[in-house]
Amino acid sequence: MNNDKLFNRLLYFRHLTFLIGFFLFTTMSFAQDYRPASPEQQRELIRSIDAASKQLKTLRCDFVQKKSISILADELISEGKLSFKQADKLCWEYTRPYQYRFTMNGDKIMISSETNRNVIDVNGSKMFNEISKIIISGINGSGIFDDNKFTAKFNVGANDYQVVLTPKQRDLRQMFNAITLTFDKSDYSVNTVEIREASDDTTFITMKNKQINKELDDEIFAIR
Repeated sequence: MNNDKLFNRLLYFRHLTFLIGFFLFTTMSFAQDYRPASPEQQRELIRSIDAASKQLKTLRCDFVQKKSISILADELISEGKLSFKQADKLCWEYTRPYQYRFTMNGDKIMISSETNRNVIDVNGSKMFNEISKIIISGINGSGIFDDNKFTAKFNVGANDYQVVLTPKQRDLRQMFNAITLTFDKSDYSVNTVEIREASDDTTFITMKNKQINKELDDEIFAIR
């Protein structure tokens, strides 16, 4: 299977699951009010998120994903487990209502289900390379303030900080209208990731039961 076909398959996977990342706009952010961050708060938030991302070695958590598709009246809800290990190991496993796994390990991506398995070399596609970077950034908060790729808007809530990223690059704008992340005020870890796609479909992911910097077996991230 060539890279173009694999890329189209990943885009389909993104509509079913994502993830990808990541990575989400404002449909679920009404639970609390946000106010614009001051310039000083923005600088402090960037410093704190950068420091937290450097300290994050592993992350294990449960997640709930809600997918809103414009042609469907009801949300698609799925659940699973996320495992992350610095610097480039990620396993995003869906366990309900279907079993699906998205695994990243270095320059390889594996998309697998009970009946199919595809392994992709991200070096063979510039877009795959960009997507993999966005996914990791959405998990650990590193590199999300790249002025060349995104315009960032910072907001402050009662319990968390909200960062709304609007893509600048055309390739990214073809996939996403905006990516929104919320960061816990206590440890600056990512609480939620929301992606509003170019189609106006949205994916909202809530991370819970987070275990930070606990030992994780490399076998979790094995690609075969």
